[in-house]
Amino acid sequence: MTKVIYERYLNYESNLIYGARMSRHPVLVAGAGPVGCLAALLLARQGVASCLVDRRHSPGTAPKAHAVNPRTLEICDSIGVSAAALRRAGAGANDAGFVRFMGRLAGPEFGALPYERQDDAALVYTPFPLTNIPQPVFEAALFEAIAAEPLISFARGVACTGLEENAGGVAATLHGENGTSRLECSYVIAADGANSRLREALCIAMEGPEALQHYIMIHFEADLRDLTDARPGVLYFLFDPGTSGVLIAYDRAKTWVLMHPYDPAATTPESFDEAKCRPLVEAAIAAPVSFSIRNISPWAMSAQIAERYRKGRIFLAGDAAHRFPPTGGLGLNTGAVDAQNLAWKLAAVLKGEAGPALLDTYEAERRPVAIANSEQSLMNASKLFDIFGVLYGPDPARMMEHYTALAAAPAGSAELPAAIEAQRPHFDSFNLQLGYRYCSAALSDAPPLVPASEIDISRYEPSWDVGAHLPHRWVSRGGKTVSLLSLRDPAGFTLLAGPAAAAWAGAARARGMHCLVAGEDFADSEDWEALTGLSPEGALLLRPDGHIACRFGAPIDAPRELLRRKALLLGLPALALPAHAI
Repeated sequence: MTKVIYERYLNYESNLIYGARMSRHPVLVAGAGPVGCLAALLLARQGVASCLVDRRHSPGTAPKAHAVNPRTLEICDSIGVSAAALRRAGAGANDAGFVRFMGRLAGPEFGALPYERQDDAALVYTPFPLTNIPQPVFEAALFEAIAAEPLISFARGVACTGLEENAGGVAATLHGENGTSRLECSYVIAADGANSRLREALCIAMEGPEALQHYIMIHFEADLRDLTDARPGVLYFLFDPGTSGVLIAYDRAKTWVLMHPYDPAATTPESFDEAKCRPLVEAAIAAPVSFSIRNISPWAMSAQIAERYRKGRIFLAGDAAHRFPPTGGLGLNTGAVDAQNLAWKLAAVLKGEAGPALLDTYEAERRPVAIANSEQSLMNASKLFDIFGVLYGPDPARMMEHYTALAAAPAGSAELPAAIEAQRPHFDSFNLQLGYRYCSAALSDAPPLVPASEIDISRYEPSWDVGAHLPHRWVSRGGKTVSLLSLRDPAGFTLLAGPAAAAWAGAARARGMHCLVAGEDFADSEDWEALTGLSPEGALLLRPDGHIACRFGAPIDAPRELLRRKALLLGLPALALPAHAI
């Protein structure tokens, strides 16, 4: 970027903060949580400038989300936010590799299950297994990348309070401490969280149960390693009738959260001050330790999906579009892929490389994924009641007696191991993380989607079908072993060609498309035909988000067919496709 353009963006940001009237900007991103930050960075990776605003004056300090899954890490790595560095900053599998079912943190323990796939076995399917990292630490890495990106104008303490669509774009009303201003933009991404004010202003309803359970989130700092070294974990579900909830270990040496359920009909959330919360933490730990409470806030567990993801030029993303129970850690990660899916499509339309119809495929592709993730999260949450049934018994009047007897000798229960084993899918959502597929007009002959109720959430099978994400493969390139995912172009289409697909490769290279030829640009230990189901003369067309857009067999007229197929995917007549778009 030239110095003149960079100074223009600095001047733009200054105007925004100090309340002057703004000129047109390509994209406004409202909300600087992980999804909003990723959206802005992904747009910048496509060469599109954005204005990112957040109503908060400073970053949040409460840990919030903690599971960053393989696909989100892959997205981060593709935009220059090192996935390896994020994994180093997170808790390792030895510290955060288990979910434990306890009376209280000090005991007794009723059983344990692995928490997601964090070990080296996952490297067969992804270069970056899931990591557990507090949301503020994750956000800090994104903020650092944003600060170094001149295409992103970032203003804190600025709220988007109104949107008015017009013939040429959207007029946004922005309010900061220095007054109100107007921003003209082409598109808006509303990533302003679960209680999205912009979604409400757009009159987009949420579908599904609004409040399954109410919690008080108590963030406290304590070194609990002495209590947990013999049973390390990331989640400790507490079942003693004298306490309840979940302890989340973001860092066993320092950062913890107690999610304590409460009834808003009986107790107001405002009543949970430090004096009231301290005994709750003490009861959950059940051991004499010192701790400091840092944050207290109410939270409602929901399972809702927005009835639509778009109104004109305004798009919902992340928690503004879907609210999941935290079981499975799918909320942040689903939002990250929302941002990836939407960013490349907005960029293509803004650069004149695609027709406006391409933007319709955002909802068509991402909403079914959210529905599947929500249904599975809800099912997972409901299964926990099976454990309560075993521990508390069938007679409410004798609940304490039943629990005390079982807690004294949990190994004597025949039902408890089965109830805990039934939770295993709850904490192994590998297929939801990597195996989601799309079926839309932005794909060529994609197979129909499997109903959400029929999805095996754990069993991931790499697929080379249209609509699936390109599978990870360890391949050799230039004497080094790298992931095949790292070789594609995240800012444009990529042609992945078979070892004898010279016609397809030539057609792509003639148009300036990034092209990878098996056996020439990389070497795989497996046979191309056995992997992909294509002949050596075949090829795959990959979208900027890594999803397989088209499968090509032996060519007849490769240049024309490649042009035609890509134009259709982008919502353009073939003859209207700009030369630079391919």
